[in-house]
Amino acid sequence: MEEASWARDFVSRIVAACPRRMPTSDDERRAHAMIRAEMEALGLQTTVHDFSFNRDLYATLALHFGLGAAGSFVAPRSPLLGLALHAASGLSYALDSSHKALLLRRLFPFRPSQNVLGVMPAKGPVRRRIVFLAHTDAAFTGKVFDPAFVKRFVTKGGPLYKSLRVATAALGALALLDVVQIFRGRSTALAAARAALTIPPFLAAALNADVVRRGEIVPGAMDDLSGVAGMLLLAKRLRDKKPDDVELVFVATGCEESGLGGSRALSDDKAGEWDKSQTIVLGLDGFANGELCWFLEGEIFDVPLAPELARSLEATRASRPDFEEVAPFSIPVGGTDAIPFAIKGWPAVTLGCVDRSLNMPRHYHYPTDTPENLEAEKVPFCVDFAASLAERLWAPS
Repeated sequence: MEEASWARDFVSRIVAACPRRMPTSDDERRAHAMIRAEMEALGLQTTVHDFSFNRDLYATLALHFGLGAAGSFVAPRSPLLGLALHAASGLSYALDSSHKALLLRRLFPFRPSQNVLGVMPAKGPVRRRIVFLAHTDAAFTGKVFDPAFVKRFVTKGGPLYKSLRVATAALGALALLDVVQIFRGRSTALAAARAALTIPPFLAAALNADVVRRGEIVPGAMDDLSGVAGMLLLAKRLRDKKPDDVELVFVATGCEESGLGGSRALSDDKAGEWDKSQTIVLGLDGFANGELCWFLEGEIFDVPLAPELARSLEATRASRPDFEEVAPFSIPVGGTDAIPFAIKGWPAVTLGCVDRSLNMPRHYHYPTDTPENLEAEKVPFCVDFAASLAERLWAPS
């Protein structure tokens, strides 16, 4: 249990020194400095990758879906204005969520943030590069993350399971109704359909506005300091096993909680440097408070898992009896740092823990995500699986 004790101590130290690690904040930057010092103590070659991004994902969500819902109130009298609001907000969020473009998000200020990279370089030409990502920042909270609320409404098949996909699709359907009204005029049936379709974006706007109103940052012990701790333990384990022609990169990202800002920027800036045929990206997001999974992602549009990774994950799961718990899990809402890389063509996947009865880890995005509630004994098991997967991925084909 030495690794579990170290992980709990590490997480406690970061939370005590940097309790409000909101994206782009001074506490996020201080936490990155502490993590960089840990990387250097392990012998990693460290650099800081600077970028800028928004602070608050939930303000962005409230804006998108609030404008979309507003379109339904103006559309009966001005269908052209309704069409503009429905189409613009739906398209903007679809592009934002799929990491194609940032439109309405740019109405909010961009502030400086950073990623911290620690590298174990190859000796000579690189045959395989594995990039590990774990985020430093912590999340805002609200009613939507209350465990009782989640258990009632966000269970698989429940009304909010893929809520933002439903809300975005509803905006598309509302835009079509606006077109119908432009050419055929108003009708009772059209008004009833518009009212029903406005419910999903209205709820999305209201729930995210509640998070913005509270402005409360959680401690983030599990999400994702447990992943950062696991990443550092992984570096310690792998440094004496790594083949000479393998490069390992350990990244403590920033602004994950505001919309994967750090991994978006890093994937853009490394596009010409990290060969996609040699590089595999592994996110480490929540190494406690549930059962270990690999995540299937895509908030609006599904992002398929690279076949090479899918085979390696299944083979790693089959390699030890205690790995049988590890299984794929489809994320209901949001995404992880692996997704910008996957969308841009790198094989990428994230490992993390989920309480399958809640469809999220215990204490996720809630004020109770404290070091005291961190189930740190799970961290070494997650590191076991990640290390086994990495060794399988770097083995010569």
